[in-house]
Amino acid sequence: MRRNLSHIIAAAFNEPLLLEPAYARVFFCALGREMGAASLSVPQQQVQLDAPGMLAETDEYMTGGKRPARVYRVANGIAVLPVTGTLVHRLGGMRPFSGMTGYDGIVACLQQAMEDTSVRGVLLDIDSPGGQAAGAFDCADMIYRLRQQKPVWALCNDTACSAAMLLASACSRRLVTQTSRIGSIGVMMSHVSYAGHLAQAGVDITLIYAGAHKVDGNQFEALPAEVRQDMQQRIDAAHRMFAEKVAMYTGLSVDAVTGTEAAVFEGQSGIEAGLADELINASDAISVMAAALNIHDTGGTMPQLTATEAAAQENQRVMGILTCQEAKGREQLATMLAGQQGMSVEQARAILAAAAPQQPAASAQSEADRIMACEEAKGREELAATLAAMPEMTVEKARPILAASPQVDAGPSLRDQIMALDEAKGAEAQAEKLAAFPGMTVEAARDILASSSDKAEPVSASTTALFERIMANHSPAAVQGGVSQTSADGDADVKMLMAMP
Repeated sequence: MRRNLSHIIAAAFNEPLLLEPAYARVFFCALGREMGAASLSVPQQQVQLDAPGMLAETDEYMTGGKRPARVYRVANGIAVLPVTGTLVHRLGGMRPFSGMTGYDGIVACLQQAMEDTSVRGVLLDIDSPGGQAAGAFDCADMIYRLRQQKPVWALCNDTACSAAMLLASACSRRLVTQTSRIGSIGVMMSHVSYAGHLAQAGVDITLIYAGAHKVDGNQFEALPAEVRQDMQQRIDAAHRMFAEKVAMYTGLSVDAVTGTEAAVFEGQSGIEAGLADELINASDAISVMAAALNIHDTGGTMPQLTATEAAAQENQRVMGILTCQEAKGREQLATMLAGQQGMSVEQARAILAAAAPQQPAASAQSEADRIMACEEAKGREELAATLAAMPEMTVEKARPILAASPQVDAGPSLRDQIMALDEAKGAEAQAEKLAAFPGMTVEAARDILASSSDKAEPVSASTTALFERIMANHSPAAVQGGVSQTSADGDADVKMLMAMP
């Protein structure tokens, strides 16, 4: 097949090349064949090759341990062939492009995979709503034939309808996801008529032809009833062949296939309809198929149970990683490792054991912990606990409140120290009130108690009233952020207390 290779030709001719002589001959033989050259001459070696000789030169090089470049990726011995977009008869390429996949490319890729010794099976990764009927049935027959050489599975990821369903049905096994859409086993044809538009435009088109059916279905006139009937017969015949092919490939009855009435089935319902075999996660498809092939290679005699066993093994592997002791505190890493194809439980445990535990996510109690752990909370644990229990309290709000509050030593409480003073003997009631006074210190309490002229005498009513007023004005109120007494207010209060008899 001649190709447009002008960009390669421009670079290969009349330009200096750095090529080994033997390979240069192979290169120009291959390029010459693509250009349609009839012969190749190498004067220095007195070699004159005709077209068959050029072909033989290229073939000899390719068979000498050189294999064609792969047009598919291989993972765990599984060749993954993408089948996406609209399916067409002859795309002329082995890979999907421009939203289309060619039946010719699918067959070519399959044949290459069958000859690839590193490939144990083929997975068609399908996401297509269908396409042309032309070429579809031949492609499906080739899939059915080649699956006798190596297993060919289909993954509906996420659409395999109509022609794509035909290809999937020809595979050895069909996998679907939770949201897969599969089915639509039917045929359609459309006709467009510009007769009304042409009449409005004043355009009259006359078709001159020979043969009664030569212009059947033309776009310049409305579809005649007899032509419509002929088209319907063609549609019915194609539908019947479609159903028979799917029935032959899958083992279903023709009635069961036609009974779907071209319905589209999602997820599990596709399995229940008999069009799919197993529901999986798309990312597990390769490992599930590889595990199934491993079981078959070791002597499995029940192919219909292979995928079930493979799925069970895969689930056991994933759960083994997620629930192992080393996964505790490293759940995110464990989930990532479980998603790695071919990652064993033992390998994952070793990786998890070497990894540092992940930091716990922030919780509702973390702010309370931060308040209790801040530097300002030392010696003020009771107040810190009260603040931590308050709704919407943050460590930023708590710090200035704690800093403005007196720090309690780890030793005897302020009350015990004041009550133990010699000056407190006989004035226990007054000492109790001094101990409860905000900002009170042992030294200030000693001075105030010592200033009493006669501790043994009962305190006068006026003195008691004065003291009660001071205590009432300065007794602790409900805690509020940012509230504190100034040193000036404290000094005035001490002076008032010092003035008490």
